[in-house]
Amino acid sequence: MIQYAEVALNVSWSQNALTYQFPDGVTSISNGVRVNATLNGKSVEGVVIGSHFNEPNYKTVRIDRIIDDEPVVTEEQLQLGFWMSDHYLCSLGEALFKMVPKGKKKKTSKQIPYLVRNDLLFSLNSEQQSVVNRIISSSIKENIHLLYGITGSGKTEVYLHLMKHILEKSDGEILLLVPEISLTYPTIKRIETIFPDQIAVIHSYLKTKEKFQNYSDILSGNKRIVIGTRSAIFAPFKNLQLVIIDEEHDGSYKENSNPRYHVRQIAIQRLQKTDGKLLLGSATPTLEIYHHALQGKIGLHKLTKRANPNATLAKIEVNQSIEDKKLISGDLQFRIQDRLKKGEQSLILLNRRGYSPLIYSKIGKEFISCPKCSSTLCYHKDGYARCHICGFKESMIKINKDYGDELEFVGAGTQKLEENLLSLFPKARVERLDQDSTKNKEIVAEVLNRLETKNLDILTGTQMVAKGLDYPNVTLVGILNANHGLGIPDFRSSERTFALISQVAGRAGRGEIPGEVYIQSSDPQHPVIQLALKQDYHKFFLWEIEFRRSLRYPPFSRLARLVFRSTDENESNRTALDYHEALNRLIGESSEIQILGPSPCPFYKIDNNYRYHILLKSSKIQTLRDLLKNLKGSQKPSLRCYVEYDLDPIEMV
Repeated sequence: MIQYAEVALNVSWSQNALTYQFPDGVTSISNGVRVNATLNGKSVEGVVIGSHFNEPNYKTVRIDRIIDDEPVVTEEQLQLGFWMSDHYLCSLGEALFKMVPKGKKKKTSKQIPYLVRNDLLFSLNSEQQSVVNRIISSSIKENIHLLYGITGSGKTEVYLHLMKHILEKSDGEILLLVPEISLTYPTIKRIETIFPDQIAVIHSYLKTKEKFQNYSDILSGNKRIVIGTRSAIFAPFKNLQLVIIDEEHDGSYKENSNPRYHVRQIAIQRLQKTDGKLLLGSATPTLEIYHHALQGKIGLHKLTKRANPNATLAKIEVNQSIEDKKLISGDLQFRIQDRLKKGEQSLILLNRRGYSPLIYSKIGKEFISCPKCSSTLCYHKDGYARCHICGFKESMIKINKDYGDELEFVGAGTQKLEENLLSLFPKARVERLDQDSTKNKEIVAEVLNRLETKNLDILTGTQMVAKGLDYPNVTLVGILNANHGLGIPDFRSSERTFALISQVAGRAGRGEIPGEVYIQSSDPQHPVIQLALKQDYHKFFLWEIEFRRSLRYPPFSRLARLVFRSTDENESNRTALDYHEALNRLIGESSEIQILGPSPCPFYKIDNNYRYHILLKSSKIQTLRDLLKNLKGSQKPSLRCYVEYDLDPIEMV
């Protein structure tokens, strides 16, 4: 009798699975095992989700190859995949292959007896201890908590004591999510010291073999604490009891490819099965999360003072930006020089990569654009002009030939800032951390080690330097071009700018030496800049929430976004209009859903794809999901236009 397997393939497909025959000589395949199977003449990876002897009424082919000797996807992950398929309007295979890293299981490390180095844990102050006690004693119904603590208030210590409690009181597992793994090496090192041999790290920079080995150690129960970035939310836990999302406001927790999940939603879904707790930590929480906390929908815990009793919040001063040729103002130069004399350290933020963000052709009287995007090219010191949207690059030799020699570099990025600092302070030890300088992750660890050991005077970089750096000798933070993010056509731009300024300002004065923050802004009177000066997130929230309420943006609505992209401009436009008509037919006279668009995306062209979008608003996400399910079932886009479905989008560009 022929035996069949139901295989969820890693393709965008309306069916959950396709039916294949077992390979010759194979009598059983466990659910959760990966296989290779042929689809349309190509070999595609899939996960077996069931087997049976029921012959289908169509022709079947055999599975090409069984990849795993034993399951690498757990039953809980399979159920999560079904939920994601329904929730994010993706195929089951697409959901499952977000969970499993590439590679093959080789061996499992030996289980190490649990040990905690209590002597390395810091004592908690009264605020911290109160938070720990309240979270531990909270009921199963109170499983989501916001830890809103000012920068330097010791949120990490709260995390560590909660971890200790879970490990000592149960066989539960713990997940700590961070937005940027390379900047958290000191924290990871400390956690590994406190909980020896219990840590598995999962992030995209690991080699395939290493990543799958860590995944296997979690699967076998040999590692009970997982630290990682977004994808670590899918680790194969058996009894997940605590998920901590540090810097929960960070946009990196939202996936930008299908399925477009948010780690917070996945965490809530997983913890419902185990009665575990979710802790969201931030000094600048997501507006929606803080709103829910104030309404009592989730637990709210506050840390209002810095963990170091001798540390105080930094003094902040803002001044009008000056012309670009003098990138660093005289006042800021004086402050940096003063820190150098005292042997203290400075951190300077400029949230723009490259040397100059604009290249102006005097002959053509135009800024040189990316040929693939509706974006300008940025000059880099290696002699190339790059597009920071699609990655296109062109040598300046070629650009000079095409546009003539009369080119002007306009504006400043972190490379120019670094050059400027080295020129102004030739004896200073200066380093830069941005996407270009940190392609080798060992460099990041080396730079942070130099900062910690006081072998570095000035650290400069993009928003990377705003995340989690905790060095008591950093007493000056300079923020250049602070208004930069406010010009982005996105209703969250004020929230992001306030968070960035607050987070980077919080790097100053974390020790006994008072800190100072100096902001250069083209519009120092802008409300966001003025609210950042007060270092009062709650006041910012009260200001921003009125804007959200007036335009019915989250938290006063739920959103869904459709993006249409095609290399054919007319095709993209036509498909967007067709979908708009279909949406109107499906909605009918209902006032429950509001449609905005279609309109060109702010970044209209990316990598030769022309983009239009439609935004939908409703009070309930299920209303939008049901609408989009019907739309997806009734509308078939042409093969020349791709349609993105994004529920609860956080990017509007």
